[in-house]
Amino acid sequence: MNTKKIATKLLVIILLITSFTPLISSSEKLDLPYERNIKPETTKNWTFMLYFGADTRDDYVTSSLDNSGNWLAAAMLTTMNYLEWYDILASSTTNLNIIAMFDHPYAPGDPNGRAKIYDIRTTGRIELVDYGPKNMGHPSTLADFINYCKTNFPADNYALTLSDHGRGYAGLIYDYHAPHESWDYALGDCLSVPEVELALSSAGGVDVLMLDICQGGSYELMWQLRGEARYVVAGETLQTHRALYHPRDILYTLSRDTTMTALELAQVAYDFAVAPERVPTDPYYPAQWPTATLYELSRFEALPITGGYSLFYAFTKLSEYLYYEVLNNLTYAREVFIPLRNQLSYPTSAFKSKAMLVDLGDFVTTLLEHSDELYYQSEIENFGGEVLARLALGSIGPIRSHAYKPAYAGKNLTGFSICFPDTSDMYQEYLYANLYDEFDISDATYWDEFIFSIYPPESNFLDVPIPEFFEEIQFFLGPIDPTIHLDIYIDVIPYEQPLHIGYAGPITSTGIGMGLEVDIEGASFEDTLVQGSTMVRIPVSSIPIFSKSSHQDIQVVVNASTAASATQDVNLTIRHIDSTGILWEDSKTSEIQVGQVISTNVSTTDEWTDWEELAPPLPTKRFSGIDTATASVSIIFITVVTILIFRRQKEK
Repeated sequence: MNTKKIATKLLVIILLITSFTPLISSSEKLDLPYERNIKPETTKNWTFMLYFGADTRDDYVTSSLDNSGNWLAAAMLTTMNYLEWYDILASSTTNLNIIAMFDHPYAPGDPNGRAKIYDIRTTGRIELVDYGPKNMGHPSTLADFINYCKTNFPADNYALTLSDHGRGYAGLIYDYHAPHESWDYALGDCLSVPEVELALSSAGGVDVLMLDICQGGSYELMWQLRGEARYVVAGETLQTHRALYHPRDILYTLSRDTTMTALELAQVAYDFAVAPERVPTDPYYPAQWPTATLYELSRFEALPITGGYSLFYAFTKLSEYLYYEVLNNLTYAREVFIPLRNQLSYPTSAFKSKAMLVDLGDFVTTLLEHSDELYYQSEIENFGGEVLARLALGSIGPIRSHAYKPAYAGKNLTGFSICFPDTSDMYQEYLYANLYDEFDISDATYWDEFIFSIYPPESNFLDVPIPEFFEEIQFFLGPIDPTIHLDIYIDVIPYEQPLHIGYAGPITSTGIGMGLEVDIEGASFEDTLVQGSTMVRIPVSSIPIFSKSSHQDIQVVVNASTAASATQDVNLTIRHIDSTGILWEDSKTSEIQVGQVISTNVSTTDEWTDWEELAPPLPTKRFSGIDTATASVSIIFITVVTILIFRRQKEK
């Protein structure tokens, strides 16, 4: 074969490769991670690991899969950049490793995010690993990251910062594009309390853990992490975005004194949570964390020299006698504990009402104020007093330091949040079904039996007993993305506002619109939000009927106009019942997409219409570098050119 023919064929191959490059450039096509070949560093004093869950969600990505503008990712990226440009002392890298795993959010070429590991240096950020799409909410991802750092960047001491959303006992680090463990929610997957422990345990633990998240000071989480981290810095309440800049202050200081012990670094982390310095100016939010606590987790089981019990033992026995109180007389126990729980009130900026959180010290203090109402008074006073003694600053308990912003003075925030529901809705299925059962605290104590006895989960609506001479229509939707919601409408007077049952505004990540509307006397609206399960019950006697046919149409609307997820399955069941049993029952299923609104009508005479589209879905984004039509044209063009070239060569 002559040189000219070889050159021609090479040209064809190059053209083919070049033409197909856009088709394979998307991160969706990346099957294996890219990993830079590096020689493991010599052992240094500190390796500081940053786990940035930037492919997360904020209030502005509820109607689109594009979360590129989320403010949490922007704050985390700013932190990483400023560490490199301004904060780290250049000479410190001889005894300090700073390794970050950053999950980049949506970009046109990376529709499912893109996770990378970086070595942060003052001479420039070095990309070590490119995973492509990666679930930051999976325990193996966190464990692999820690093991990667320990293998390639060994040190005498290890520190880890977790940055993203946090929901106390309900988990932390939310990967927007990862598959949810139970349902297709846009929040995707997250690290549950047991998964955080699993990741740290399988990687050998860390010396200092910083939780730059909301509600990180969870009693359930700290109980779970005993033995996996020596010191933890976190805040028990909701935080502001200022917490995401926390690593800047810590590493500025550590890079100027790499000889710090683990306790000294933990104290630095706590001090800068109380009084940050290197955070952007913001007139609307104070730099100080709303609450900040330094925990020494080995002290859960420490015994006071002067006598008494460890916090671990005292809390275990307290929960046991609280449960005995329930077993002794459930009706009376609810009469005592439900009003007691209602006394525990906190600012909405501290705990969201749906989080079902209270301050542990505040609960025990209030409990002891009512101990004379309890059958096991002496035991509860004894072990409750020991719990308070171990939570006090200066004691042998796990709280070494604790502070809160001045506005929280007198709010009884003592350092630990704990789950204690004030309603039967939402608590146990706050993110994953029955998640509380999997916690170590549920295995070791009676706390879960106690709180779930006071507010037992509601039974399925189909099993609700119906009083004699009662007739109602029941509607049940779910499970489905909780941002897809159910509305019931009944037209009474033409051209006037219909009667409505449902939310008065769209469900968002920060709340539930303007509240709940139930315009029909005796009707009820219940949901679990997390599962997206909604139940509406309407007494037939309350449904206004003005037509001559003596029946009324009820419009059922399933609204995905503010949905956060992609295509969902709608499962709707309607029952017409009375005290004798089921008069009529039927179910409908359908698909619903982001932005779509569908409707069906059911009459009081048990007639049901097909689904009708009231609003179309939002346009689908094109995520790949080139669409299908363009690709097809390119392939045809390349094929024709190739044939012509070879035919011409043959003719010659």
